[in-house]
Amino acid sequence: MEQPDRKLLEEFRLGDRNAFEKVYQYYRIPVIRFSVSIIKDEQEAENIYHEVFMKILKKRKNIKPELNFNSYVFTSVKNEIFDYLKALNKNNTLKERFWERLQQEQDDRGDLKEMHLTKLESVIKTLSPKRRQILEMNYFEKKSYNEIADILMISKNTVKNQLVKAKYIIRKEME
Repeated sequence: MEQPDRKLLEEFRLGDRNAFEKVYQYYRIPVIRFSVSIIKDEQEAENIYHEVFMKILKKRKNIKPELNFNSYVFTSVKNEIFDYLKALNKNNTLKERFWERLQQEQDDRGDLKEMHLTKLESVIKTLSPKRRQILEMNYFEKKSYNEIADILMISKNTVKNQLVKAKYIIRKEME
């Protein structure tokens, strides 16, 4: 197919559907190749081509057949590619910011957990040795009240009272 001449462009400008189809088909392959050479995505290149021609179709009444239509088409394509790349860059920047914020929140939560654990350890260290031993046997070694009472040779009620007091102190200090 040969390059669109003034007559074909004039018919296109006046809304002739056949003329539009000829112009559309003439530029399709070169514009898509040009776009792919820049953005490296054939599907997006096809979308850009379609978008450019829809814009040209809307503004067809402003086409001047005596001017270089080829230049007009490729300039429009370049502008559309730049807009696409800007949007892509903006989208990537937003994604990066989202992931950075998410990572920061996780780090903050991790820091907060670490602070709570450090404080909890220091509160547990302030407990009397016997109370701390009972607490550790119950929570960390998963021993029952009866097992702790047998091992330490104290009553089950003493174990229970010591755990209640230890929990009270921990809750109070952790607030």
